[in-house]
Amino acid sequence: MTVVHPDFVRAPELLPVPRPDRLHPEQAAGRACVWCGEGEPAVGLGSRLTTRLGAVNSWAPRSCEACTVREAARVLAIHVTNCYRCCVRDGCADARALRRLAKSRR
Repeated sequence: MTVVHPDFVRAPELLPVPRPDRLHPEQAAGRACVWCGEGEPAVGLGSRLTTRLGAVNSWAPRSCEACTVREAARVLAIHVTNCYRCCVRDGCADARALRRLAKSRR
């Protein structure tokens, strides 16, 4: 069995986020949670790329702890039913990272 370093996969970066052009400017700027628009955006979701008017732009969404845990559990539930490694083995690095994030409460 291959052991993957736990920091190899950053679970917050696996979470899909809304398009920045459909968010309140505070959410798109990372000053409010990308999902609920409230709370302290304590979790960085990684740098993302988006296109607008033919140009590629980078943005860095953030999330509150409660929304991060909820979204991680939601994405994990979808992932484990579609990932070959998760269906036939003990899971993959993505699933392990999502599971840790879904169970975390800082």
